Amino acid sequence: MSPGQVNLSSTPAQVAQTSAAAGAAPATPGHVPTAAPATDAPSTFISGSTETSGSGGGRNAAKITIAAVLIGAIVIAGIFVLAKSMTNKRTKTLNSLLAQVADKGATQLATTQEEVEILLGEAKSLKNRGDREAIYQRLLVAEGSNLDEIIAQFAANEENRMTPDIRVKFFQVVQGRNSPEALPALIDHARNAILPETASAALNAARKLATEKDLTDLLGIIQFNENSQIQQDAKRVIMSLAERSTERSEIATAIKSAYESATNDKSTVVFLELLGSTGGDTAAGIVETALGSEDKKIRIAALAALGSWADDTQFDTLLDYMTSEEDDTIRRQAYAQAFQFLQKDRDRDDLALEDMWKALAQEAATESEKIQIVNGLAKIVEDWAFAVVEFFLEDENDKVSFRAEKALDFMETKRNRLKPDRGDDEEE
Repeated sequence: MSPGQVNLSSTPAQVAQTSAAAGAAPATPGHVPTAAPATDAPSTFISGSTETSGSGGGRNAAKITIAAVLIGAIVIAGIFVLAKSMTNKRTKTLNSLLAQVADKGATQLATTQEEVEILLGEAKSLKNRGDREAIYQRLLVAEGSNLDEIIAQFAANEENRMTPDIRVKFFQVVQGRNSPEALPALIDHARNAILPETASAALNAARKLATEKDLTDLLGIIQFNENSQIQQDAKRVIMSLAERSTERSEIATAIKSAYESATNDKSTVVFLELLGSTGGDTAAGIVETALGSEDKKIRIAALAALGSWADDTQFDTLLDYMTSEEDDTIRRQAYAQAFQFLQKDRDRDDLALEDMWKALAQEAATESEKIQIVNGLAKIVEDWAFAVVEFFLEDENDKVSFRAEKALDFMETKRNRLKPDRGDDEEE
């Protein structure tokens, strides 16, 4: 049945017949009802009938009135049955779809666009959180044509009224599906969202999907959105893009342009921090200039850029600045960025890694900085790491020396587990 048609099948007809019978006067057995004597009433005209007069007019008017009532009853009954049928079908479809994820290992479940629309519509209106979670899981494993685009557009469209937490959940589903088809809707919502929490969720979903084509929009979000959290989320998307990209120099050029044309201090700082993710000569020149700024915020942002540099080429620059900085607050910032830099999970030459850790350990001045070094080296089981930690056993600060002792015990246990034959190799 196509939309707009009314099902006038047997069920509505039965409802109509019952209504007609109920409206008639009960007949006396053996008696045939007769009409009342005709009077000289004026002629009557009902739209859709012929003009009548005399005794037949009353009867015809009554018949037409009753017919109109019956037709109305039939239409109403038909609409009710149709709506109930559609609701029952929708509920049956929903239950069938959710039953498929009773198996926690279910993946790639074939799903039509109509079924996805049912899931989306129900998830945004159901009050029971457990029921919604089941729908989110079913959406996560749905497989079909254009589903990623449909789900992302539904979540991004603020005309689809729903609570912010539900919209955030939809974006988490999109993030889990991780499809490039969702990207346009995510970026559009991040640019225009009313609520910062849903904009942030859209940016998180876009983090691993964004391409160089999205760079202008992302830089625009940082430039024009006054919400610090959204600026930082957009920054992380660009950092992820730079890490994956083979066109880092072009990204650096775009960030440089945004930095030089920034209209407020907040966006200026974020753009400067971003330059570290691209590395290269363009970024290095800007950061070097920023380190000499009289504005502390700019110097700290430049240090943050060095702490997230795309390769190891600027580590010495960071250490040199730290040793020469007279402002203790900024020196501590430089130390923190250097330590963060060594925590990065990247392929490094063993000798280079050793040199960097030893150089930073020599600059550790406070209790917290020394403990940071010990904790960081506790994850490494190379001989040189043991030697550096052993140095802190003699520290005058009891907390530092105690932590070094515990770290060495942990490192020894870990090394014995990872290298059980090490003792035999040394004897040979």
